[in-house]
Amino acid sequence: MCGMVQAAPVAVSVSADAMLAELYALDITHVVNVPDTHQRSLLAALARQSRIRLLTAATENEAVGIDAGLYTGGARPILLIQQTGLLAALNTIKGIALDGRIPMCMLVGYFGRDVTRTARDNPQRVIHLIEPTLEAWGIAYFPLEGPDDLPAIANAYRHSLAVRGPSVVLVGAPTA
Repeated sequence: MCGMVQAAPVAVSVSADAMLAELYALDITHVVNVPDTHQRSLLAALARQSRIRLLTAATENEAVGIDAGLYTGGARPILLIQQTGLLAALNTIKGIALDGRIPMCMLVGYFGRDVTRTARDNPQRVIHLIEPTLEAWGIAYFPLEGPDDLPAIANAYRHSLAVRGPSVVLVGAPTA
């Protein structure tokens, strides 16, 4: 060893089963996703069950529209995307969730994050820009940095309903 210091992780994996249990507890009816390799184990768990309908969209803009339509029709949807897709869809999120006052909770995976660094200290894939961008747009976010943060999912979902707008769960490490 050449005196290398091994940094402790800031974010650790949360099990897909634990996240799925949170979605069940919220009576989520649909997960609208643009496939996110960061949350692939959660997507696989969703694909193996039949209680929550898993819908795959081609783009994040399309996913936002599907989510809004489901909510308007009486469903309890949630979005599952990655951080670059969140940035790509901000104008649509503004028009539908913010201006249209449609509740919209998003599970956003930090694809490519160095889990030994905070999100704001990660230069990879614009990760360091996500929290400041959400703050600038007035969108509440709830970090999910490990199993102890699982209540973030319910808190974010309930917040989106209460404010009739968007909220984001930032999934810090790949799901397990």
